[in-house]
Amino acid sequence: MEHKKLADKIHLLTFENQRDITSTFLRFQEYYESPNFRGKIFSLEEFKGWYIKNSPKGMATGEFTYYSDWNGFNIPSYVLEPFYTGKFDPLSEQEKSFLDIFKGEAGKFYIIGIHKKADHFLQHEISHGLFYTNDNYRLEVQQILSEFDIEAIKEELRQKAGYHEEVLEDEVHAYSIDPESNLKTPIPQKLSAELRKLYEKYL
Repeated sequence: MEHKKLADKIHLLTFENQRDITSTFLRFQEYYESPNFRGKIFSLEEFKGWYIKNSPKGMATGEFTYYSDWNGFNIPSYVLEPFYTGKFDPLSEQEKSFLDIFKGEAGKFYIIGIHKKADHFLQHEISHGLFYTNDNYRLEVQQILSEFDIEAIKEELRQKAGYHEEVLEDEVHAYSIDPESNLKTPIPQKLSAELRKLYEKYL
């Protein structure tokens, strides 16, 4: 994986392929935003069993499809703490390598990740980083979102078995900015336009 800072508090990791990024980020990401595992200590096998039974493709095929379902990832720095303190032992080699990168980082920061065949997701992931690290940006995003009915968008995100209720607002914001959003629910053009304008301003 390649590591660089996009901004003072936003780190980007770029992986060679989808399998590498998903297998590395999985437990970090799901500790942060899974509707079932957020804030919990869990093994990969526990997550696999749940995901097969609750994700759309898992329910349809009976197979664990996570490694081909997701392309971009984003987590706040506090997520790393239980991994550093041994609560998630045993760690995979990928998880160990991931943690080594940030051992010297202090304070509040954000980590985003993409793989080389999915660099078009970068804007989506950067918007998550801004939402977490910049209080003014987050407040302005929330003000814009409050002016629209976004419940249908939230409901589709709930059905993806990937998002906890606590992150839905941030996800609606990121999907609205992403010009290649793959949601079936229509996103109001005015909402997208206002959020993209705000994103460019803070970027």
